[in-house]
Amino acid sequence: MDNMICKTRDTRHLAVFRRIQFLTILTASVCLLVDAPARADEIALRSGDWTVRGDETIRDTHIRLDGSLILPNGGTLTLENCTLEITGDYSRQHSVEWRGGTLVTKNCEVGGFVNKDGTAIHTVFHLFDGLWEATDTTVSYSYGISFHWETGKGVLRGKRLKAGPRPDAIILSGEADVELVDSDFPIGLGVYCNEGGETKLDLLPGDSITATYDRDNLLPGVNWRLKMANTRVERWFLFLRRIGGWQPPAEVTLDASKDMIVSLFVHNLKGATTLTNDLAEPLSIGNLTLKRSGDDPAGISMYAMYFSGDETDATITGRTHICEWMQGAGTVRVQGMEKQQDLTFGCTTLELSGESKLIADRVHFGRPMTWQPENSIGEANVKDNASLQANDISVNKIRFRAEDKATIKINGVEKLGQMLTSEEGGEIEIDEAQGEVEVEKTSTKRSRPKVWIITDMSDKRLRGNERGGSVNDPDDISAMAGYLLMANEFDTLGIVVASTHRRQHRTSPDQAQWADEFFGDAYRADVAALNETIGDYPETISFQQSCIKETAEKFKPNRTYTSLDDYDTIAKLLATAAMLPDDEPLNVLCWGSLTEPAILVNHCLTTGKDDVLKRVRFIAHWTNSPLHQGSKEHPENVANCREDAEACRYMKQVAAAGKITYHECGAIGQHGIVSGGPKGRDYFEQFRTSRLGEIFVDGKFVYNGVDHSDSATYWALLGTYGVGLKDIRPDGMNTAKIEAANEKKFRGQSQRIHDELLRRSTVVRTAALQSK
Repeated sequence: MDNMICKTRDTRHLAVFRRIQFLTILTASVCLLVDAPARADEIALRSGDWTVRGDETIRDTHIRLDGSLILPNGGTLTLENCTLEITGDYSRQHSVEWRGGTLVTKNCEVGGFVNKDGTAIHTVFHLFDGLWEATDTTVSYSYGISFHWETGKGVLRGKRLKAGPRPDAIILSGEADVELVDSDFPIGLGVYCNEGGETKLDLLPGDSITATYDRDNLLPGVNWRLKMANTRVERWFLFLRRIGGWQPPAEVTLDASKDMIVSLFVHNLKGATTLTNDLAEPLSIGNLTLKRSGDDPAGISMYAMYFSGDETDATITGRTHICEWMQGAGTVRVQGMEKQQDLTFGCTTLELSGESKLIADRVHFGRPMTWQPENSIGEANVKDNASLQANDISVNKIRFRAEDKATIKINGVEKLGQMLTSEEGGEIEIDEAQGEVEVEKTSTKRSRPKVWIITDMSDKRLRGNERGGSVNDPDDISAMAGYLLMANEFDTLGIVVASTHRRQHRTSPDQAQWADEFFGDAYRADVAALNETIGDYPETISFQQSCIKETAEKFKPNRTYTSLDDYDTIAKLLATAAMLPDDEPLNVLCWGSLTEPAILVNHCLTTGKDDVLKRVRFIAHWTNSPLHQGSKEHPENVANCREDAEACRYMKQVAAAGKITYHECGAIGQHGIVSGGPKGRDYFEQFRTSRLGEIFVDGKFVYNGVDHSDSATYWALLGTYGVGLKDIRPDGMNTAKIEAANEKKFRGQSQRIHDELLRRSTVVRTAALQSK
């Protein structure tokens, strides 16, 4: 979320100030406090992605950002005498992204963060397309300043650029253009092996050098340029990229090197590879041969390994240290030699994703015991459908994390230091019968997203002009049943029903009462079984009837909504958002008309409650689409926008101005999740194992499937089923390219989405049978 910087000395003072803002008599004074320059001992907190549009200059400020810094085309951020810390729950969660923009840092410290338990949360600088002018700048807790590996012009101009703690390196690749003057920073040379060739490298660290590196003195596959003047390279990294057995031979000879890290990027690797630090025998991997020039040992201190390709089927052995391991596909077996300490995984980064599988036998995970003690904890992150199987291992200062549907299985473990596990959707199994010592296990699930839903849903028995003769489209009924099956993934703070302009609702019954009986009774009937098997479901879910249901009021753009006395559900939404901390935004899911969100935004901007808006994130279903119903010329010509066109137009204008965060999903729920989902009564009849499952099927069953298109908002919020909020612009814009890409992603994950809902529905019947 693009947030105003909120200055505070500590979080308790911040909370007090935000409660004071509700007292009208102090509104003006609070606004002055928010706009005042930060004191030297203050920390400016920002939550959510910070997208720079136009020119922004910040001076003398310590910024702590729980989100990514995004620099699009036309955006320039200048930081002078500042500290920028990028935080998060884990390394690489957030980054600095150049998308055509410019970052200027003068006398600054930038990078990641060390959290309370001592874990270093590293960020990464993706200088893919844009300019960074770094003068008297120090970089810390980073996984490097990297450039796109193929296209995009990333330009770095560094004067007295310095390395702080754990800076990684400037990693040359793609079409990077880097000039360093009077600097001191580790350098990673990206040598592309796909076109073959030979090169000899002299990479001794320590002394200040003046030199230029490009394709003329490396390999013909190199398209980047590095020019250094009086620059000291404390450590060299060698990135050997695009290694593949089908390509022409490439040979790299180390003429002189010391304490160097070698990274190997291999595609569809097969067979056995032995890693050694001295290269007494040349390393042969794919089409690459890496060797030393004489009898002296090569000065390699450790390796980093990056695997791609579904056909990967390889075995890695040797005596060395592997600092980073990233595997997105295939199967790799890692085998130690005589003892576990022969082959060690430092887990600065160990990430398994996709369908990848790593089998590790007789190795060590975490900081090697021969190294100097350090408080930071390594991370082994396994996500998606990946798996890690570790046998007869030792560990020291390591956290194993299983996300999504990932699995980690450890058979036999020697605990030489701290070992933590975090199950965040995935499963971790430790066979203690084979383990020599007890493992300290903690459950550190990420905090659940806070949600407020505004829906036009109403009792489908009320007669009207929608499909099946109901007043409102019943697709929201199916979407709500799906949400309640997933309710343990969210912190539900409010659900507003019948936020609609249909005249029939002037005299219709209380729709909150209907929702409580219809959904609430079903949820209460199923929740015990869901908690018994899955867990973390709230005991009950409550509903509110919209303040505009009986009046059918629409938003008036020329009006200033200074009072919310006549809008109780909007006032409750405001009060809820105001009580939240900066790092826990309230996600408002918009499943119909935008009248209530527009009145909220207008009220906050009119009464000086801008800071409350910074804690709200709107996620809207189909209020814009250049592909479906709407056109590229008129993307707003869609049903949910036409419900209250002025409200829709106002929200998009305010979002475009950067005053609110507004993620427009477009029609990706309808044409991704629904159209791409399973078809046929046989599949969906399986949902009739729970009360919520029955509602899901019967809400809106059309075209041989269930229409729950509004659910795209919460699946995108979860971010683990193909589309995340990072894939949807935060400024209300929805281009045809973005919508088509996200539609395709949801189509690819639709079966998985439906199967997950079915699994949860089936849990209820299974629990009932077991109790008999």
